Amino acid sequence: MNLDSTDRAILQLLQEENRNHLTHDEIGEEIGVSSSTVSNRLQELKEQGVLQDYRPLIDYEAAGIPHHLMFICTTPITDRKSICERTIDIPGVVNVRELLTGSRNLHVEVVAMDTSEIETVTDELDALGLEIHHSEILRSEYYQPFDQFGSDELDSKSEPE
Repeated sequence: MNLDSTDRAILQLLQEENRNHLTHDEIGEEIGVSSSTVSNRLQELKEQGVLQDYRPLIDYEAAGIPHHLMFICTTPITDRKSICERTIDIPGVVNVRELLTGSRNLHVEVVAMDTSEIETVTDELDALGLEIHHSEILRSEYYQPFDQFGSDELDSKSEPE
């Protein structure tokens, strides 16, 4: 898909706002287009696979979920996609990252209330044939929008003409 300045401004704003309740009216007002234009552009971005999902950024510790871990695993490259699809369905798994490398090619993010839930997840990962190299406790996650969509596009759209 060839993104124009309006598409890039919408994507930039969505990244910067980092919230799910941003209305089409608010986006339109910010970038100087109608809410129907925003709706149409978002629909097109979804249909083209550019915009895949809206997700909240959750602080699990603040939400009272004490265990937040990252498992570094290896799965055979030929099975990687199907294993990813099965891994994300394990209760407690909140994110699976598929890497291109031959080893340590699957990162599995898990949240749990207690150690028995962690053990259940590790048993299920093992049952899928994953080799778990190690696990790490996640403390914080930092996020920065990809600026190449154009914060300058967003700035120019919000400036009065």
